[in-house]
Amino acid sequence: MSKRIMSTLLLFALVVGLMAACGAETTSTPEATMAEPTAATESAVEPTTQPEEDQAPQAERLILATTTSTEDSGLLDEILADFEAQAGVPVEVVAVGTGQAIQLGEDGNADVLLVHARNLEDEFMAAGHGVRREDVMYNDFVILGPAEDPAGIKGMTNAAEAMAQIAAAEAPFVSRGDDSGTHTKELSVWKTAGVEPSGNWYISSGQGMGAVLTMADEQQAYTLSDRATYLARTLEGLELELLVEGDPVLFNPYGVMAVNPDKGPHIKADLANQFIDWLISVPVQEKIGQFGAEEFGAPLFVPDSAPYREAHPAEGGESGEGVALKLSGGPDLEWTLADLQGMDLIDVDYTNKDGETTTYTGVPVAALLAEAGVAEDATLTLVAGDGYSAEVPLADLAGCANCIVGFDPDGGLRSVFPDMGGKLNVKDLVELQVSGGGGGDAEAPAGGIPENAALKVTGLVENEVGWTEEEVRAMPTVDAESTNKQGETETYTGVPLKALLALAVPQDGATTVVFVADDGYTAEVSLEELMACEDCIASFRTQGGFSTVMPGFPGSVNVKGVVEIQLK
Repeated sequence: MSKRIMSTLLLFALVVGLMAACGAETTSTPEATMAEPTAATESAVEPTTQPEEDQAPQAERLILATTTSTEDSGLLDEILADFEAQAGVPVEVVAVGTGQAIQLGEDGNADVLLVHARNLEDEFMAAGHGVRREDVMYNDFVILGPAEDPAGIKGMTNAAEAMAQIAAAEAPFVSRGDDSGTHTKELSVWKTAGVEPSGNWYISSGQGMGAVLTMADEQQAYTLSDRATYLARTLEGLELELLVEGDPVLFNPYGVMAVNPDKGPHIKADLANQFIDWLISVPVQEKIGQFGAEEFGAPLFVPDSAPYREAHPAEGGESGEGVALKLSGGPDLEWTLADLQGMDLIDVDYTNKDGETTTYTGVPVAALLAEAGVAEDATLTLVAGDGYSAEVPLADLAGCANCIVGFDPDGGLRSVFPDMGGKLNVKDLVELQVSGGGGGDAEAPAGGIPENAALKVTGLVENEVGWTEEEVRAMPTVDAESTNKQGETETYTGVPLKALLALAVPQDGATTVVFVADDGYTAEVSLEELMACEDCIASFRTQGGFSTVMPGFPGSVNVKGVVEIQLK
């Protein structure tokens, strides 16, 4: 529009000038007076097309939406110049909370994402917004506060208990409040603590990590931060002290995702994949592993890409990167502490013989055994670092969704098997030994499904299993929100469907899950998408029985009166 205005003004000036010149000489015929502006009009129109001819195409660039911690820590400033030089294009960094970064990807306003909220990342991929995800690195979250520490949490190793003390003391706490990965982690810790933070002491800032640290420092408040940003800010005079660290639930993995190019021709899929290949390459991973070491005596991030892990097998030592748990007697498998912390975790309450109840976070044993395809007629031996061992038939574990390999607040691992006898709760757990049974090629033993089963899993699974309604209701539960076609949202409580499937151990060839209702109605969903869904549940119906609640999926898979889950 501005070009058209300029052309019009030019035309007007030319016409006025010509008319003035003609008036100064002699009177002329109307024809002669009108002839000159025609030529002037043609020359004045030319500038409207000239910019289009001269305008260069927009320079190619890669848009990286990322969490603020990668920028606030200084990591991106350290490594991105290498990629820009190799690729010959600039990287435009949009540093926001993880939730906002993922939304940018969903809206097609970024080419690649570097974020740190695994559940949100899995949902992004399952919904088809991304076409590739890779592990990049990890560090941990820490709880910071003033030196005076009015809540008295310094030195605690259980994050939930520390947060509960902060709430009880109503000591000021500054929250990100921005749907970031840090905010997501904070909310999960509050939930474990049984606290819904509110009141004048709880400050929801809606700010990035750097701004939150400044606010907490100025107000002498507590906050949750990633370690990298905290340490980087100490170089700028931040006085908050690190009070709580080391709880496994504070593990903080980062992932990189390429946005689906179907969102539009502007998405630079090739460049995004080039960036991912570069970021997870061994040389760049080694550079990440050195970042911050000179200033702080240890790196701010631990490299964790698949190529890096392959090139640098776990060597043990104090870094925590060595083998923490192994499985033997079937396929020999090994997991580092980072491997376990990166899996889907659940919380389990365990009450000891003195009546003291502790909440442990860990990985369901069924999920670990699923990798080995262990048959239900085998025996599992739990082995501690000091040689102590305890045995349990896997048939006894078939219905135990809350039997976990838990992270001990005092360090190491332990088995947490509620209601199965104290001897099976093994401290310093280092090995799972499988003996007997037919391994992955054996069929599930008869009797795996009780006659009065209210819900069962059948089909392409290693162990066909079933449970009474009372058994299902005794399993760990989660809440899920579902919005109907009228726009009404309700909250449901139930057992994660992925936990039930893990107990049955899906076979390698299984791709589809079929929900079967008591009236014969069936609905299908992808097994991969279901296993990526954290809040897809078998919900408890008030009149008894179960219904599937599948947020984000078509309404047809929300099946009332579900009695069977078939894998095919």
